[in-house]
Amino acid sequence: MSEAEELDQKQVFRVNGDTFVLIYKQFWKKLYYLCYQNIGDSAIAQDLVHDLFRSIWERRGELIINDSIEKYMVRSIKYKISGYFREKIQQERNLGESQLYVRESESVTEKQVAYSFLSQELKVLVERLPERRRLIYKLSREDGLNNREIAASLLVSEKTVESQITKAMSYIRQRLGQYKNE
Repeated sequence: MSEAEELDQKQVFRVNGDTFVLIYKQFWKKLYYLCYQNIGDSAIAQDLVHDLFRSIWERRGELIINDSIEKYMVRSIKYKISGYFREKIQQERNLGESQLYVRESESVTEKQVAYSFLSQELKVLVERLPERRRLIYKLSREDGLNNREIAASLLVSEKTVESQITKAMSYIRQRLGQYKNE
């Protein structure tokens, strides 16, 4: 029986320097093609096969194979292939999450800038209102007073307060109309 046939037999098998070379020569090409068929990238297929053989070499003193060497090698490379795909999926998921975070951050920043700009524009427009209308608007919108409270504090009718707020809001809406779709 040749050494290659011995490797195919089901047995308890210890890996040493001589058998490692024999295993490498007999199975490298088959494992490479198996990887390449699944992954489609020659360099990655080579890397995975080399990783498998490196792992076997590093564990050669303690590695005991209780199956045919071919089954062991094929099963091992399949684990390497599935590990490669798991890692690739995780990387793609992480990349997608990173891109989403960046897009959301950019969106938040854009909204903050737009809000800041709009707030400045609103302050300018409020300052352009006639003095009495500006005072009534600020008491309503900035201080949160209702029409009755404003009327009582300024000694005017609620109808006057309502009219002044309506006019102020109309003026502001007209001037800020250009920002409606942003």
